[in-house]
Amino acid sequence: MEVKPITEEAFKLFVQTYDGHMHYFHDELFYDYISGVNETHLLGLYDGEVLGGVSILSATSVLKKFRLFTSHTGPLLSEFTNERLKFFLEEIDKYAKKHGALQMIHSPYTVYQMRDHDGNVIEADERNNREIISLYENLGYNHHGFTKELITEELLRYQAVIDVDKPLDAILKQMDVTTRYNTRQTETMPLELKLLDEDEYDKFIDIYKETEERIGFDPVPAEKIKNLLHTLKDRMFLVLTHVNVDKYLTQLHEEREAELENIAEIEEKTANGTATKREKKRINEHKEQLASKDKRIAKMEEFKAEFGTELDLSAGMYYYNNHEMVYLFSGSYPELSFFKGTNFATWEMIKKAQELGIGRFNFFGLTGDFTEAAQDYGVYRFKRGFTPYIEELPGTFDKVFNKPVYTIAKKLGKI
Repeated sequence: MEVKPITEEAFKLFVQTYDGHMHYFHDELFYDYISGVNETHLLGLYDGEVLGGVSILSATSVLKKFRLFTSHTGPLLSEFTNERLKFFLEEIDKYAKKHGALQMIHSPYTVYQMRDHDGNVIEADERNNREIISLYENLGYNHHGFTKELITEELLRYQAVIDVDKPLDAILKQMDVTTRYNTRQTETMPLELKLLDEDEYDKFIDIYKETEERIGFDPVPAEKIKNLLHTLKDRMFLVLTHVNVDKYLTQLHEEREAELENIAEIEEKTANGTATKREKKRINEHKEQLASKDKRIAKMEEFKAEFGTELDLSAGMYYYNNHEMVYLFSGSYPELSFFKGTNFATWEMIKKAQELGIGRFNFFGLTGDFTEAAQDYGVYRFKRGFTPYIEELPGTFDKVFNKPVYTIAKKLGKI
């Protein structure tokens, strides 16, 4: 094996066909962006003539002759083994040192260990790779620890994932009772999923920022979100869940009339002695449905009086590549939670992932605190309802190549 610089064309061809874990930091669209604002280096791991791995290195200048390097989310390897990763990392370090590296940061987008949807470690899972921590440490890297916080400067360590390469009925069956009920309920309402254009980015950001503040998450700058949308727009779905209350009221009144007709028909048959036992039994079901329609009509009239006819319920931001669809950011209005807008959007985007031939739906970041005291417990509870498996990532590592200069640069505020 050998590592050497590669062309943009070689890098893009590799990621276009790569189907392993790949963060959007390695997307060719993100490379087009970052290479325009930072110094970038592309390295390839070769097995003979075959390109078997790639790495993007971004660098910022410090004290003129030194550089701070990041590998974004670590190298991509078509055939991952710890031995191949170790060799690639050693060669990346050698290359970086030759180019004035002061520090190198890696946040590998690969599994450290698997957990079930309750957060319990699955000890025997073959995807576990606990050796990766010592692999980096033995190369002189400092591990930033097993963080359980929403640190915006670092890659989140936990993500909830479901496999969607199966029939929709199987995905529904996998959900817990409440999530399955809520998801099915959205299909009985005239909810719409609208794609937002570039001139509507601010609408999404307003909804997200309101939610972020309410939950108490570490704030993500609006410009960072907008920049990400512009950068990845060709592989991004920005969606808004919407409902027209008048349309739903019309539907409910039609359903109410149908229940009244069913009740009247059975009562007439009962009066003249032609009703079957099944029909007599079902009249109570129709009456319960009628009461339910009346209750919903009253509820919709209240919503209309308070919020109007056209209601935006929630918004979500989804990125996709060959391997997965990722639920990056979302926001919703809690006062309109009756409509289960987030359930509807999630279900529709699961369907979209299937249409695109994508096998994984990644609910993305969790803190890793699975208790009710967790800052993100409400977010975790929503994701848990889909019965995902949870991938715990190893976290962030850094290595300082010249400690005296690094110390000076830090004192001068250059780092």
